[in-house]
Amino acid sequence: MRCRVLPIVNFAALGLVTFTTNAGLSAALVELLRVPPELAVAISLCVVFCMSFLACRYMIFEKASLGGLKRQLTLFALSSLGFRGSEYVLFLLAYSILGFHYFISLVTVLVLSFVAKFVFYNQYIFVARQKL
Repeated sequence: MRCRVLPIVNFAALGLVTFTTNAGLSAALVELLRVPPELAVAISLCVVFCMSFLACRYMIFEKASLGGLKRQLTLFALSSLGFRGSEYVLFLLAYSILGFHYFISLVTVLVLSFVAKFVFYNQYIFVARQKL
């Protein structure tokens, strides 16, 4: 059971770091630099992508280094496009269409996608052997 718990705890810690980075960078870009919220969130999502891959590969998923780097990066990039793209679309829906505050929209979307990402990464990407 210990092997199953540790990656979740580490992923939660990464989630806290990436959440803080995503939300903080977005807020800083909007509030301090007057970058439009749509662009600020897109920039912060790109930064978080790089952080997430490196942390997942080298710190969170114990056997990830036994899998192929090229395969993992490719699958991570494709799944991240799906996840981050969905997050961005949901953010735009909540912010631009439903009229919620940009920060509330961002926080809500990030929290909802957290568990889905862990399950997918753990089952399909950061594995020692190919499952697809």
